[in-house]
Amino acid sequence: MSYQSRTTQYARFNVLAQNTIPNKTDQFTLLDLGCGLGDLYGYLQDNQYHHIAYTGVDIVPEMLDAARQNYPAATFKTMNFVTDELPEYDIILASGSLNILFDRAAAHAQYIKAVSAKMYASARLACAFNLLDKDVEYMYEQDPRFYYADKQEFLKYCRTLCPAARLIDGYLVNDFTLVLKH
Repeated sequence: MSYQSRTTQYARFNVLAQNTIPNKTDQFTLLDLGCGLGDLYGYLQDNQYHHIAYTGVDIVPEMLDAARQNYPAATFKTMNFVTDELPEYDIILASGSLNILFDRAAAHAQYIKAVSAKMYASARLACAFNLLDKDVEYMYEQDPRFYYADKQEFLKYCRTLCPAARLIDGYLVNDFTLVLKH
């Protein structure tokens, strides 16, 4: 399965939602970092998470224009979540947006750590993000646009922020999720 298939995308969303959203009936605010086309909102609606006040942010205006067309009931904003302050939300998620390389891989690890620290500091209940797994990078054609992360390195870092941080893997062969709850 490709990284962009609906099946793999929904598998990622399922792990994020089930491990951060306490239940489907209470009111929660959710910030989706690097929302792209807004498909996390679609997943939440399709799976009966109707009480979530969703906000998607992205730096690419064309993506946000498409997201607004796809999901007119959702809120979408232009934001650089790396340099801008993050507002407080109950839950902050990043699905796929931390995998895109903007610099050297060594610098990218620091970038992910900085963003994950901001996510945790701004989330009232929980934050979570997924990354591509370095352990199975050999199984895929090398794509220079993507960063493949060492899951133990990132789990160790996340536990400096949140001692109870959890690593979830096994839901897809090429990916893992880190969940930090308050």
